[in-house]
Amino acid sequence: MVRIGIKDIHYKTLNECTAQEHRKEIQSMTAHTVTTITQNKTKKVILAALFAALAYVSIQSLHVAIFAPIGAPFFHVGNAVVALAALYLGLGYGTFSGAIGLAIFDIVNGYAVEMPVVFLGNVLVALTIQLVYKALYRVFGDKLWLVTVAVSSGVLVKLLTDFLKGLIRALVAGASFEPAAAAAFTSLLATAINGIGTIILVTLLYLPLKTILLKVIK
Repeated sequence: MVRIGIKDIHYKTLNECTAQEHRKEIQSMTAHTVTTITQNKTKKVILAALFAALAYVSIQSLHVAIFAPIGAPFFHVGNAVVALAALYLGLGYGTFSGAIGLAIFDIVNGYAVEMPVVFLGNVLVALTIQLVYKALYRVFGDKLWLVTVAVSSGVLVKLLTDFLKGLIRALVAGASFEPAAAAAFTSLLATAINGIGTIILVTLLYLPLKTILLKVIK
């Protein structure tokens, strides 16, 4: 005959309660993790939309024409928004949000024909900033000068893409290669001015805005 004492029953009951509580705790932690991820994703979508809107408003409300042999460039701070979005939101949201805002400006203001090329160039700039920053971050940690270097690399990409865009436009217009290259190079003055302004603005704004955004994303 097998005898089961009160202690055995009590021990079994405790084990069952402990197991049930453990399962409930795991379920609660899992639900909390899913909710947190969903909330963070939602917040990132909202922030991406915010940066797109800021890019559009910044260039729509303030742009100053700069003379150039090719095109009609102007000084604006929209590129700074593209860079900040790339640094804060990372691959995906950060790559496209600022570029989308500038693309909307092109469509609204009669530059729809050039919009795809400009959009692609801005995406490449954002992607370059992200990759350079991440590569340097792994080695040096979180340093402000990394932001300056990463944004400067994005400006170099912008100079290259704008030069190619100007060169192709001049060649399509019927110019021979050397005059087309000279005109495209001369037109880079506007890109250089925008680039210097972007580097300065992003370096100044990166840390203050980062503190605010980290509180929002949590």
